[in-house]
Amino acid sequence: MIKMTSKKEIPRFVHSFRNRIYDLKERAARMKIRTKLLLLIFLSAAGCLFLFRSLWLQKWNAWDLIISDFPIQLDIFPKPADDFFERMAEEALKYDFPESEDDTEAVRAIAPFFDLADEYTSMYLYGLTDGMFRTGVMPEIMDTPSFRTFFDIGFDLTYGSGEQRTSFPLKFKNGYGTVNTAFYHSSYFIFPYFIFCLIVCILLFLLIIIFFVSRKMKTVVMLKESILRMSSGDLKTPVLCSDRDELGILTQELDRLRITLDENFTQEQQLHKSNRELTAALSHDLRTPLTILKGYLEILRLNRQKEMQNEYIRRCLQKAGDIQEMTERIFEYALVYDHTADSINHAPLAETSLEYIVDSLKEHEDFLHLTGFQTSSDYPAVSCSSIQIMSEPGMLKRVFNNLFSNVIKYADKKETVVISADAGQYLTITLKNYVKTGHDEIESSQIGLKSVKKMMEFMDGSVAVNTEKRCFTAELKFPVICTSMCSRSIS
Repeated sequence: MIKMTSKKEIPRFVHSFRNRIYDLKERAARMKIRTKLLLLIFLSAAGCLFLFRSLWLQKWNAWDLIISDFPIQLDIFPKPADDFFERMAEEALKYDFPESEDDTEAVRAIAPFFDLADEYTSMYLYGLTDGMFRTGVMPEIMDTPSFRTFFDIGFDLTYGSGEQRTSFPLKFKNGYGTVNTAFYHSSYFIFPYFIFCLIVCILLFLLIIIFFVSRKMKTVVMLKESILRMSSGDLKTPVLCSDRDELGILTQELDRLRITLDENFTQEQQLHKSNRELTAALSHDLRTPLTILKGYLEILRLNRQKEMQNEYIRRCLQKAGDIQEMTERIFEYALVYDHTADSINHAPLAETSLEYIVDSLKEHEDFLHLTGFQTSSDYPAVSCSSIQIMSEPGMLKRVFNNLFSNVIKYADKKETVVISADAGQYLTITLKNYVKTGHDEIESSQIGLKSVKKMMEFMDGSVAVNTEKRCFTAELKFPVICTSMCSRSIS
């Protein structure tokens, strides 16, 4: 009983067959180069041998095509007469078949019969019943040394394919005898045809191997070019290869190395940039208190405002302490500017009162007065002691130093510098001034503002900078952790 296959089983079979083909392809793709080459040599050799055998089996068809069926008759090869066997049958009836090899008269009498054979044909007569040799002729071409040498070599290579033998009974005047004929006309074609088939198959075999090797060499050259390109500094161009053998693995690892080098190079550039910014920020932050300190010392040297000398000396000592603190806290600057320094410990945030912030602003405002600026300030009443923010005092001091340092360097002394503070859900500190004519930007490198932004982020605050025409406004915001209703006072 024949079991019928259901319609649902056919797709499963097809799907399974496809999966097996896919698995075979995957395994072949992951083979080592040595295994692929050996397998390719074996399959190519088998295919070329099969091709050679197929071509060689068609040798007589090719010979018949050339001598008879070819559209244009070619006379480059000798060929037997088309009516050779018909004429032989007619001529045999005119002669008596020798009774034996020793029957010299009969052998001499039948000699004209062999005139039918040309120089490439041999004819031999044998007894029909006893099979004994009677007489015959060899082809005359065999007496030519050049042809004989050519024939012997070809005969050994082709195992005698150069001669076409036939044997058949033939009726003579006195009875029947056996005629053996051998044609050597095809020797000029069969032997070269053998060489042609051999060369075609060998060339095909070599072409297959060379094609495989050339593909691998192209991959090697591509790897060389990729390495040279990487050595010249191009780390952006990917290294691509679809192979999955050793060269494919090497390509993948080289591309990973390229990505790693590119990332390391980018990180190194960022690190150099961070170091430059760190150096510039340190110089910027140190320059501000040094400028203030120099200003106070200049006032003391000129003996101006003698009643404030003790206060100026106190401020000088305070600025000297600030400078000392800055030099001792370089790691904090590294934390601010080095993106890879997240693990460095920085000073914890602490509660900072409104009174401390207002005093710091007033101190900077006083120094602006000494340097010739006019100011307008609006601060909350310091009696609101319950208003506090989270900050790091050292960073907060450097934030103020950076902002007021920009005012001293770039602000127009003819315009009023506006300083205000407002306490609500956020403590907002605003600094507004006008830039001197000839300065299109607040800072060429923006180091001070970058420092302010990063330090404000550490203190959970924010900074907004706005530049419209010549008006420069910086707004600092700190989350207030403790508030109460306060009256306002303008100083």
